[in-house]
Amino acid sequence: MLNGFIILLIFFLIGEFIANLFAWPIPGSVMGMLVLFIFLIARSGIPKSIKHSSETLLPYLPLFIVPASVGIVGHLYLLQQDGLIIVLAMIASLVVGIPLCGWLMQKILAWQAK
Repeated sequence: MLNGFIILLIFFLIGEFIANLFAWPIPGSVMGMLVLFIFLIARSGIPKSIKHSSETLLPYLPLFIVPASVGIVGHLYLLQQDGLIIVLAMIASLVVGIPLCGWLMQKILAWQAK
């Protein structure tokens, strides 16, 4: 299990390095997840150590919402300034994202059924 945590941490650090190297406005953790996703696709499978570690972390996933909520409270002035634009962007992304995810899931299930 420790090997899986170390591998996940390495991908997180790679993502942080890439985000800082190119000064992209994408968080390093997101960049690390993208690199991990590419790695898993290239490997065409999930290593047992990563799978076991991620299954161990999954029940604690709601706790990761707390820092984001604290960050929002820390930047209330931005919500006052751009709140309407943020809400419209969230609604637009939901209107596009939910049907797209449903359509994509149907395609994946149909592909797996073949």
